[in-house]
Amino acid sequence: MKDLSATMIRLSGERKIQLDQIAQMTGATSMNAAIGKLIELARAQGLVDHTTPGVTINSFGDGMAIAFNDATPTAFSHEGIAALVATIRDYVDGTAKAGTFVSKDHNYSVLRRGSSFKVAIPASSASPKTWAADVALDFADMIEAESAKARAA
Repeated sequence: MKDLSATMIRLSGERKIQLDQIAQMTGATSMNAAIGKLIELARAQGLVDHTTPGVTINSFGDGMAIAFNDATPTAFSHEGIAALVATIRDYVDGTAKAGTFVSKDHNYSVLRRGSSFKVAIPASSASPKTWAADVALDFADMIEAESAKARAA
């Protein structure tokens, strides 16, 4: 399994200024989010796949299975994916109240911890994912797109 912990990156002063400009122009609130915007641009050009490292998704007729870090996959209906996506977005945009949300219907949990978000699949998972806001939204966008593609097939 790959180490997905935070990594320090050294930049020249010129690159820092350019990243600050990208952040300002795109509304990114952190350097992490500014780099995320660059990754979005690369995806749009087909240079980078829309994946989230450490996440495995397998689509099937009436839903999909999601696994974190090679754990046993958890099955979701398309309704369950929509609920998970909505919960993540509500937590990131501040609509959801503080604390842990546990979906008994769809077997996931979401928790805001400082500026990061913990997503557990299944809800009782011993190894949830903890992401910055932009990565959590990236994950939500990715599973929403996969669900739409599976429903259209």
